[in-house]
Amino acid sequence: MHRLKRLGRRPAFQLFVLALAVALTYGHTLDVPFYLDDHLSIEKNPALRTLDPAALWHDSPRRIVGYYTLALNYRFGGSDPAGYHLVNLLIHLGAAWLVWGLARALLDTPALRDRCPEGARSALPLTAALIFALHPLQTQAVTYVVQRLASLTALWYLAALLGYVKLRLATGPARWGWAGVCAAATLLALFTKENAFTLPLAWWLLELAFLSRGRFWVWMTGTALLAGALGLLWATSHLEVGWLRRLDALTRETRWFGRGDYLAAQMKALWWYLRLFFWPVGLRLDYGFHRPPAWSDPGVVAAAAGHLAVLAAALRGVGRWPLPAFGVLFYYAAHLVESSVIPIKDLVFEHRTYLPNAGLALTAAWGLTVWLPPRLPRLAPAVTAAVLAALAVLTWQRNELWRDPVRFWEDNVRRQPGALRPRLELAREYFDAGRVADSLRLGREIAASTPWPPKAHLPESVVANLAAAYFVAGRHDLALKAVAAGLKQARIPMVKQRLLLLRGNVHHRQGRYAEAEADYRRALALGADAGIYLYLAEALLAQKRYREAIGAYEKVLALQPGNRLARRRLARLESRRARPASR
Repeated sequence: MHRLKRLGRRPAFQLFVLALAVALTYGHTLDVPFYLDDHLSIEKNPALRTLDPAALWHDSPRRIVGYYTLALNYRFGGSDPAGYHLVNLLIHLGAAWLVWGLARALLDTPALRDRCPEGARSALPLTAALIFALHPLQTQAVTYVVQRLASLTALWYLAALLGYVKLRLATGPARWGWAGVCAAATLLALFTKENAFTLPLAWWLLELAFLSRGRFWVWMTGTALLAGALGLLWATSHLEVGWLRRLDALTRETRWFGRGDYLAAQMKALWWYLRLFFWPVGLRLDYGFHRPPAWSDPGVVAAAAGHLAVLAAALRGVGRWPLPAFGVLFYYAAHLVESSVIPIKDLVFEHRTYLPNAGLALTAAWGLTVWLPPRLPRLAPAVTAAVLAALAVLTWQRNELWRDPVRFWEDNVRRQPGALRPRLELAREYFDAGRVADSLRLGREIAASTPWPPKAHLPESVVANLAAAYFVAGRHDLALKAVAAGLKQARIPMVKQRLLLLRGNVHHRQGRYAEAEADYRRALALGADAGIYLYLAEALLAQKRYREAIGAYEKVLALQPGNRLARRRLARLESRRARPASR
């Protein structure tokens, strides 16, 4: 028994346990197909076809590091999801290791060096890292490929925090090495995803909770910086100054709703996220929340008051309970970019909690390894083991659901029947699975129950799917209205291409072949696609422009050699063209 305890305290063994835990709960996800933005950001993103940094910078300058890793995946594995998932698992494991390393470093700070029980010094870092690695709320940032941007940002962010703590604790030449780690990780994080811009606030929290003895000046500096940032964001919405307007454009994704409206929505969303961390049941990709509530809603006011109470308690407890207080404050700080006053089209998404959950993992680990043992000395290890086992089972089950898109979206529809996007995605998955009758039935139900315009603002990809449902249901008038609205807001070329294709199909169905041809050609200008060339060929054929139709069918076969319809049509046209010469 003594040997097992010594083995369990060894860093190498703990790191191995973390690797084994990730492998067991995520190892079966390598065959998970692409979902939602994966198709647009990976499969149909021309910027990923090259490793040219200039092309990637032009496509997404503020996320170039993340997209460069996706481009590397494409270079070595094309559109096969397995390679992308393997990299995501390694990133997740690296982030879990860094949570472990950060917890160990924090236990060596002046605030905790002599205040943590000896038994907890080994158990706490491993427990925190296992909670972070095994929690089912993390699956969206790991198993949903393109959300690598969230997990990769967390990897660099945690490395920057660890480097900062080590820098503050180190002496001599080692300080330069840790300063380099902190600077490099910060730079990588800033060019992976925008939520890395909260790093200075996280460093301030480290100083406040663990490192600085002159806490008065830390308080004053942090308060001034936070007040300045909030004042600047307020000015972007209220003052008509050129550089402020540019800053306003940079700090919002949408103008569908204002900063105050978005903040109201996040007051409730943050409580949902907290509930899902402590009771991770009912996870789903789309929560059907696309219209922010007003501040006149008593629920919003109560939610905001609750957050203020939690923050006040954490700030008051920094001196007595540094680690759990830091975990709570870090949770809110890491949410600031995506869950405060920077409007984003989707009001709720689980992957936004990936980095903040590191703070809650530290707080929960402190509760299980420091607070609980004196109160339940015999049961504490069993409680910890049961919590970790439950998280592992829930994560494995959630990942198993991700493997089957039909089951995945059916589960989402069952849990959120009123949400539009899950039903639209389910209809598409039914069609791809060969269940055409189910797809048509669901498409007609959606069209019948969803008038245009919808009550809430919808992302452009959802608008495109809704327009397709109208088309399937024969509501061409509504389909054209949805396409027109989608084209006005569409920023993603592939979504715009899909909308143009859909409008062309409506015109084709109505016998307006020239208008259909124009839409197909505009869609092809956004990128070559065998399916669109096939529709173009059919429109040309309907106009009896046989020579041009032959050229379009040939392009279909150049892109998709196995297309039987194009081959049959081309053979018939070639024989038709050969008849006069044989007379």
